Amino acid sequence: MSKVIIIGGGAAGLMAAYASANNGQDVTVLERNERPARKVMITGKGRCNLTNHCDLNEFLSNVPTNPRFLYAALSRFSTADTMDLF
Repeated sequence: MSKVIIIGGGAAGLMAAYASANNGQDVTVLERNERPARKVMITGKGRCNLTNHCDLNEFLSNVPTNPRFLYAALSRFSTADTMDLF
């Protein structure tokens, strides 16, 4: 079993830790703040809202500025994919 150290307990660090652990790695996450994932927890005005359950066009119609910026990413990894991941 390989040992992996992840520096940073933010969203990217925790996802890297999750992926590594799912691949059989022994994972340690180092975070300098008291609470890892603090910024993730404050998304959605404190409700930790990571995605919405709607189709892509409906979602993009509610993005106030530059929804086309999100189109490529969300057409490849949908809201349903996000919910399945979590």
